[in-house]
Amino acid sequence: MKKRIKKKKKTKINKLYLFLLLFLYLSSFFLTIKLSFNKKDNSKILKYLIESNSNYIEKEEDKRLVTKVVSYIANVDLSKPLTLINNNYKDDLIYDIDEDLKVDKIPDNNYVKDPYPDYEEKNPIVYIYNTHQGEEYAKSNNEDYNIKPTVMTLSYILREKLKKNNISSIVEENDVLEFLRTNNWNYASSYKVTKILMNDAKEKNNSLKYFIDLHRDSVNKNISTVIINDISYAKILFIVGLENPNYNENLKFTEELNNMFNEKYPNLSRGIYKKKGPGVNGVYNQDFSSNTILIEVGGEENTIDEVFNTAEAINDVLSTYIRSHNEEEK
Repeated sequence: MKKRIKKKKKTKINKLYLFLLLFLYLSSFFLTIKLSFNKKDNSKILKYLIESNSNYIEKEEDKRLVTKVVSYIANVDLSKPLTLINNNYKDDLIYDIDEDLKVDKIPDNNYVKDPYPDYEEKNPIVYIYNTHQGEEYAKSNNEDYNIKPTVMTLSYILREKLKKNNISSIVEENDVLEFLRTNNWNYASSYKVTKILMNDAKEKNNSLKYFIDLHRDSVNKNISTVIINDISYAKILFIVGLENPNYNENLKFTEELNNMFNEKYPNLSRGIYKKKGPGVNGVYNQDFSSNTILIEVGGEENTIDEVFNTAEAINDVLSTYIRSHNEEEK
């Protein structure tokens, strides 16, 4: 009888010990993740996303993109829980804290930084920018890890996609909101800021021919999402301002692209929205060049997975368009 009681006590102690051990490992795991994503510069994360997804994100039944990110940051394979035990998080935590103490305090920045800051594009022909840089995508799947994908995330992904097709492009990195604050301009003046930045970019890169302003819409997910061949995409919508005196040229450019999307990716495009009148910009900097377009990519409920897939589709269509027109010019 005494032996049974001892065995029961021993079993309880073993279970408690295992529970505490698991709790400690999980706690250190999630703390590591939090510290990693709280760093000011998350360009390494974006770089990993780009390089680990050379084509489309896996289909819905496959491993999620956020799982890959967590596995990369924590050096843990979430599909193999035992790898938690094989990692010593204490050393990682000390390293992170020490690194933060070595640098001067950097002001908070909600925007994604260039994942390849040392790379210089020669004779870029595509200028990618975001008049509303802070427009974010769904955080519901990523909020535990402090990931805030924005339209700037999309811009960098598109740039890298175009690069693989030998289409040289640059992304505008200057902070539009900071520009507004410095000049005491209201938010509606954002297009005024990006017009200045476009001029500056053109002066520095006379080779630029195409100017793409990437935005995010605010429609519900049932409107902003489409599944094509079992792959989920964030739908796109083209905006053309009718108060641009030469809007017909921009409209022609947009219609050609829209037709190509309809042919290659049925239902990915929601069409072309022509805007003018009170309460809207009506120009959207499309008077800068006949090859200036504004594309709304997805809505606030779309995931970075879906946005990534759409970036590949935009890359495919835009690269095809540019190549065909370059051949015509020759």
